[in-house]
Amino acid sequence: MMSGKKCRRELLRVLVLSALLSTSYFGVAEASYVLNGDTIGGTHELGAFDQFYVLDGDRNVTALSDVSIISKGESNWPIIDGRDNANSSLDWDMNGHSLAIDAKANGIRIDKSNTNVNIHNADNIEETVDRHNFVAIANGTGSAVNFQANNNITFNKFDTSEYNPILAVIDDNQLSMKAGNDIVFNNYSKGNMITVDEGPDFDEGGKLQMNAGHDITFNQSYSDPRFASSLSLLSLQDYSDTTITAGNDINFNRYKYNPFIDLYRYAKAVITAKGNINFREQASSASSTLYATTLQNNSNLTLEALAITGNMQQMVNAHDTSQVLVKAHEIYWDAQGEDVSELAAEYPAVTSTIVSDNGSKVELQVDKDIHVSVGVPDTLLYAYGWGGNITLNASNSIYLHSGGQTDYASLATIRALDGTVDLTAGGTITVDSEGKTAAYTEFSGNIDFNGKTVISGAGIGAWSTTDSKIGMNPYGEETSKITFNDFVTMDPVNIGAKAQYNGDIIFNKGFAIDAEENAFYADSAGRIQALATGEDKVIKGNMLARNGQIDVLFDTANSSFTGTTEVQNVETIYPIKDQEDYGDDEEYGDEEETYDDEYVDDDTSASDGEGYDDSDEEEPEYPPVEETPHINIALKNGAVWNVTGDSTLTNLANDSFVNLSDANRIGTSLTAQTLSGTGTMVMDLDWNSNGGAKEKTDNSDYLNVTESATGAQALVTDKASMHLDAMGVDDRLYFATLVNSDAVFTSPITQRNVQKGHLYDYIIGIDSETTATTDDTSDAAETIADRAAADTTTDWFFGTVGYTESPVVETGRINSQIMYDLVTDVDTLNKRMGDVRHMNTDPDGWWARTTYTHQDRDSYSGHSNRFELGKDFVMNRADGSTVHQGAVFTYLRGKDSFTTGNGKYNRYSGALYHTWLGNDGRYVDVVGRIGKVMGNSHTFLVNGDQSDSSFGTWYQQASVETGRSYDLKDGWYFEPQAQLQYTHMNSKSYTSSDGINHDLDSVNSFIGRLGFRLGQKVNEKTSWYLKGDILHEFSGDGGMILTSANGLERIDYNRDGKDTWYDLGAGLTTELSPASSLWFEFERKFSGTYNNDWEFNGGIAWKF
Repeated sequence: MMSGKKCRRELLRVLVLSALLSTSYFGVAEASYVLNGDTIGGTHELGAFDQFYVLDGDRNVTALSDVSIISKGESNWPIIDGRDNANSSLDWDMNGHSLAIDAKANGIRIDKSNTNVNIHNADNIEETVDRHNFVAIANGTGSAVNFQANNNITFNKFDTSEYNPILAVIDDNQLSMKAGNDIVFNNYSKGNMITVDEGPDFDEGGKLQMNAGHDITFNQSYSDPRFASSLSLLSLQDYSDTTITAGNDINFNRYKYNPFIDLYRYAKAVITAKGNINFREQASSASSTLYATTLQNNSNLTLEALAITGNMQQMVNAHDTSQVLVKAHEIYWDAQGEDVSELAAEYPAVTSTIVSDNGSKVELQVDKDIHVSVGVPDTLLYAYGWGGNITLNASNSIYLHSGGQTDYASLATIRALDGTVDLTAGGTITVDSEGKTAAYTEFSGNIDFNGKTVISGAGIGAWSTTDSKIGMNPYGEETSKITFNDFVTMDPVNIGAKAQYNGDIIFNKGFAIDAEENAFYADSAGRIQALATGEDKVIKGNMLARNGQIDVLFDTANSSFTGTTEVQNVETIYPIKDQEDYGDDEEYGDEEETYDDEYVDDDTSASDGEGYDDSDEEEPEYPPVEETPHINIALKNGAVWNVTGDSTLTNLANDSFVNLSDANRIGTSLTAQTLSGTGTMVMDLDWNSNGGAKEKTDNSDYLNVTESATGAQALVTDKASMHLDAMGVDDRLYFATLVNSDAVFTSPITQRNVQKGHLYDYIIGIDSETTATTDDTSDAAETIADRAAADTTTDWFFGTVGYTESPVVETGRINSQIMYDLVTDVDTLNKRMGDVRHMNTDPDGWWARTTYTHQDRDSYSGHSNRFELGKDFVMNRADGSTVHQGAVFTYLRGKDSFTTGNGKYNRYSGALYHTWLGNDGRYVDVVGRIGKVMGNSHTFLVNGDQSDSSFGTWYQQASVETGRSYDLKDGWYFEPQAQLQYTHMNSKSYTSSDGINHDLDSVNSFIGRLGFRLGQKVNEKTSWYLKGDILHEFSGDGGMILTSANGLERIDYNRDGKDTWYDLGAGLTTELSPASSLWFEFERKFSGTYNNDWEFNGGIAWKF
């Protein structure tokens, strides 16, 4: 806040500057100006020594109609002028006409140096002023003015007793404007509507520019309360700069006092729009709450828009090292202010809705939402002290609000005091807090949030603090904080966190909190954390601690807590916040220590008026804050607590019981020092609630024995309610912690579980873990047995007791085999094109084929359909041989099932072939192929879930086939064949839906085939044949590495690809017409890894 002294200094400066700029000087008017030559247009009337234009050097004018310029009355000359030359100019043009000035003095004036004016191609520009200025640029250097128009630019002002500007500028000069529709102002005055500033020569200053292309307004309509506060409606000042654009909207307006933007010192600005910026106000503000913006010393500002709007109770205010920014795609801030609750609990920088200070910043960037509101009692952000800052961000929501009752703290709805505040969003952050506080901190400040949040109803909702009266350490740490960093919601709340003198709070995700008393609290040395990892966390009320701390975790299955837990331990005296609240010598605690208030007393002056002599005084030694009380709590992965009755704790690592079961399955906590006996313990146990916590959770009871336990306990619990099938491999459903125990728990319950993302299923059963708690081997324990009993803690739980391989592993192996089988499928000339020698030999033909394959392998079964289309080019050579060349596209789709799941597979390929048919029955067929095989498979896990995988890889293939047909009697022929096929399948890594990584090795396959066809040519158009082959894979080795999602488990699988198998089949080729041929082939594979594998192949060729 600007001090009164500084305010007066600034006001005086503005008044003097205004007077200077509005003073017209007498001189000798040069011969009868009213522009005088190079044409203008109608009206003029000036009087009181007339004059309209002087400048002197340069000029160009034009117009020839509209114009007008009146005055008739008080004058002392300028309407233009320049105040005695320097390098001069004018220009004017206005050939789109209009202008109209009405002034009564000034109406541009410059005061030398390089001068200029311009006013250009107009159609509208209407100025008016009275009690002067309407531009001034008073005194040298670079000058300029400009206006322009082609629709609108207005100004106006009207005298309501001075504090001049409408426009002004000063040092290094320039002003400008443009329009192309709108730019208005108006004012009806008591002071500024634009000033911009600095001169002579104090690091320059001046410039402004403005643009429009629709809207930019300002207005103001001055309405007294003793001359409206601190002028402004722009102003800007010192090393100013400014640039205001629009393209639609910007506006401001105001009736209830002035400031709208004011910068100062190193100023600058940039304000842009293309839709909205607005601010306005018609009444409401408190007389000391003026700003919409106001920066100071190192200034800056930016704004931009599509929305930002307003309706006041401040907005921004930044101060010493300044900045601001804003931008937007919304922010609409709302208000309906005043109230000013006892001047907003002693001025928070008169009186909040943003602010910042000292290190300053204020950012707000949005790109949807941020709302703000007010409805009084106030604050809404604030920051302050040496740090300043405040940022907000959004990309959906942040809302804040305020209003309603107040317990001060000083009117919170976010505060901070020694700086920062941050927020961010990406969805939600609301706050609201009609019951007040919601955030706060104090010395050393901070507050972050960065997402989700909510709070609403409040009555605290976080708090933190470090108060300088407390003296936690006279020269030591001052910390406060509050953090969250996502998901919070504290609704309805009455407290909800708090902490105290050393501050903190933090959560770093998770929570819901409901409260109506406590839900944390902590007090004297503060803290409260929450320790995230896994999140959720709920709580409804209570906790406390009193000498401070509390940690929490819960760690989910939607966490929870519900109520009580206390731990006070008020044994050491705390530094107190206010002696009026607590008395001079505060007694507090079991040991009746007292705290003398001498260290709180502010009076350090000597009573005799001499200087204060502290030479014999020891440094202040403030009493320590004992932080023993704590609370801790953990729970984990299914957490809950509920208790709402007897509970006191520090730490808690849950799991155990002695009839804690009830009809409503409401968890109950029992804290015992000893346990003994042989018997039955009936407990409600539920992994979804407990999740590995060594404490009672929502639907799971707990027995805690802190000194000793003996006996045997038969644990009775409802397996169906335990949810053991939801447990992870490292999870443990604890039900007892027994210190110094030889007690035994028994249960027949076991469960096989899937651990998604792992390579092994695991078996859950009852187990225990005993750990030594001391290394003491002294005579205090007389026997080894005694020492063992004295030195141990035994934790009992349901957890992993064995492993078996997951079905996901087998599915991975099978997918590897299926992909290999699909890409190494051996195709032959006869399968592809039938008996080519019996096809019509006219050149250039299309052919197509389809294949149905029934697959029945050792590890899977299914079927596939292949669709193939080829283009064949035929050349008959002089030596009687024939060459077929062509290209073929193949699409195959298949479905397979296997013990652990099923899959769907696709193969796409393109091939080029070259087939030579000799005139002696020999042939050679060469094929080159490239393709891609893809699959989607599903593995059925033992818990009914499934693991899904999508994968695919490229392969390349080359095949050479040769044979010779020997004619026998009666149209019979015999054709021995040989073929070698090389296939390379690329390596591939893919990850299943549960995070298991599959690394497939590349595969190199060499398959050799020796076969025959024995057939008969029925006639010139038809032949049939029987066939048989022996095939051998010479290579084909492949492998795969499966790695669990966490990278800790790995299985290497290597497949030996070498194999030999056989096929038998029969086929038919016939010519249907001179332009088409048809062929079929049936084939059955057997031996090797084939059980009942067969395919039916059919094709057609036609020529056109």
